[in-house]
Amino acid sequence: MTHYCVFRLDRTDGRAAAIRAETRPAHLAYMKTLGPRVLLGGPLLADDGASCGGMMVIEAETEAEVRAILAADPFEVAGLSATIEIAPFRWQTNRPAHLPPL
Repeated sequence: MTHYCVFRLDRTDGRAAAIRAETRPAHLAYMKTLGPRVLLGGPLLADDGASCGGMMVIEAETEAEVRAILAADPFEVAGLSATIEIAPFRWQTNRPAHLPPL
């Protein structure tokens, strides 16, 4: 399995806060269904402390699998993100003990 870093930025048309508020419970429930495949994640914050996107590290076989996971996320179904960047990630610093050694 490969780890992928996902970096999402919210849409900027003024609708992001409403979409996030409406879909957050479903998003959190969906994240729970992924179990340990999401190694870490959380919101990105603007200068005022409001959410402006999100970042997570997902364990998957391929980037296509990550894209499928994201496509089913209620945040994305509702159109929250303006951009999504995905890149393979190698955990090095403070690597959790349960991950295989490098």
